[in-house]
Amino acid sequence: MTKKIPTPAQQRARDAFKVGHAFLAPLNGLIKKGFAEMAKRKRSLPAGLALGYTLQMAIKHEKDGPLVDPALVRLSEGSLWGVIHAQVHRYVDRIEVTHEIQCSGLVNHDDRLSLCAYQVEKGYAFVNEQIWQRREGRVIVPIPEGFRNDGFHLYLLLSNRYGSKYSRSSYLGYSTK
Repeated sequence: MTKKIPTPAQQRARDAFKVGHAFLAPLNGLIKKGFAEMAKRKRSLPAGLALGYTLQMAIKHEKDGPLVDPALVRLSEGSLWGVIHAQVHRYVDRIEVTHEIQCSGLVNHDDRLSLCAYQVEKGYAFVNEQIWQRREGRVIVPIPEGFRNDGFHLYLLLSNRYGSKYSRSSYLGYSTK
């Protein structure tokens, strides 16, 4: 049986799939939580929903092949409100994000913040282990000693106190030393 040669469109789709999957692979644990609510509602898998969104919205086709635009990637999708006016502060040993505290009955002040610092080229990510609540107005992720000179793409996620509902993740930009 002869092997079929893919058409250019098929090859382009395969290349985009590989690039999107490779980008999301180190973040799979976070994506599993962040898309769980939507996956249950749509009877799908969290990783599949995140990859589908990435393929539709975050892949840019260049001459050299497809690239993922980190600013368009989502690590969570849900019904919770995000934060207002998040500001990134980079220190030698940590990254801190501060935000305005909302005085509204529409948000729960005990919602939990997760800050993800993702180094794409080396394929690793750091997420805060300490619990930070919305009412504190900040979240800090420590950077281990050997990684302090690296740049990171930053994503902010919020969940309720049970971790069953999430906000849509926010891309906060690229942080360098």
